[in-house]
Amino acid sequence: MDELSGIELLENSKITCQVIITTAYQEYAIKGYELNVTDYLLKPFNFNRFLQAVNKAQENLSSRGVVESQRDFIFVKTENRLEKINLTDIVYIEGMRDYRRIHTETKKIMTLQNFKDLELLIPSNLVCRVHKSYMVAPPHKIESIERNRIKIADQLIPISDTYNEVFFQRINNRVLI
Repeated sequence: MDELSGIELLENSKITCQVIITTAYQEYAIKGYELNVTDYLLKPFNFNRFLQAVNKAQENLSSRGVVESQRDFIFVKTENRLEKINLTDIVYIEGMRDYRRIHTETKKIMTLQNFKDLELLIPSNLVCRVHKSYMVAPPHKIESIERNRIKIADQLIPISDTYNEVFFQRINNRVLI
């Protein structure tokens, strides 16, 4: 912006949204925090640092009473791009060593994002952790539950002792919609 810098825009407006400043100039950091920005990213920054800033903004929105379920999609990093995923299309998420494979109704997406990051991105009413290597979609996508295994999309997914109680509590209380 030739006429106005980003800092000047923030100073002269009453912006109530989450603001993340990205700049190559560290001298604006203090001013950014005086203006109550969500985060300040000094270039060059990596994707994990960017994701941390976005997660912080989402947490701030959640704590201010913004309903998480209003989000209907997320972006995940895959290969050299950000891939859009409609949250209601997620069937299950599978851990594969350093990668996560997100199985949707139409495609499979590989990402390096860990389960913790995905749990922050995806509202808890849309997926449930059932194993250290699996998250599943809501009950209406589950075909059956037998012993400690879930059948979903012709895949048998184990339910570990760690997540057993929370999963069955959600199923019984219909927290997952």
